[in-house]
Amino acid sequence: MITSISEIAIFSDIPNVDLPHLLPLLKERKFKKNHVLMFENDQGDDVYIIRSGMVKIYRNHEGKEIVLSIAMPGDIVGEVEALSNDNHRISSIEALENVTAWQITKQDFLLIVDKYPSILRKAYLILVERTRMLNRLVRYLTFYDVRTKAANLLMDLYYNFGKPSDSIFKIEFKINQSLLASMLGVTRESISKTLGDFQNEGLIDIRDKYFYLLDKSRLEAMCSETEEVPTLRKWYNI
Repeated sequence: MITSISEIAIFSDIPNVDLPHLLPLLKERKFKKNHVLMFENDQGDDVYIIRSGMVKIYRNHEGKEIVLSIAMPGDIVGEVEALSNDNHRISSIEALENVTAWQITKQDFLLIVDKYPSILRKAYLILVERTRMLNRLVRYLTFYDVRTKAANLLMDLYYNFGKPSDSIFKIEFKINQSLLASMLGVTRESISKTLGDFQNEGLIDIRDKYFYLLDKSRLEAMCSETEEVPTLRKWYNI
């Protein structure tokens, strides 16, 4: 749970003495799992700061979903529309679990931006990181077969949620196969078969929706020609 504004990357350069003055501008909101905070192309310009829980950012077309990214505690969503002249939502955002967030209006957000220009620099850095993630997603969707896509995504998840335990590496993020399929732009049946193959080959184990990398080196070898700088698998380096 994020308890202080100072823990939020986009506000991290604001002097601590000024932070209490921002609190009255933040409205606490709670969303149940599967609640959609915003729909793509709808008009809206409120900004949300995730305090606890996670949300998926996605696009939908004719019943097919592609997940663009996952936002975690400390992340900000909706700031692009607030900083834009067009308030149509770029993508949809749905709670993957129960979520607590701070909500701030566009007007109040822009007042803070005017007072603390460092926020624009941080917003630019966040945009760069999101562009890196989208570039990786385009590579996955365009160039790789399902096995290579799945191996890369598992390594991405490990670099962001992984915890080593002896020779086994656990991904501390409960994730179902439908979400994995939407993150890779493949059918659930395809990802189910591929994960089954990985289990049979001794690469992974799945227990209670948690993934365990049993042979991390072999998985990385499958990705050796697809990611030249492994540390770039970190979704946010701000």
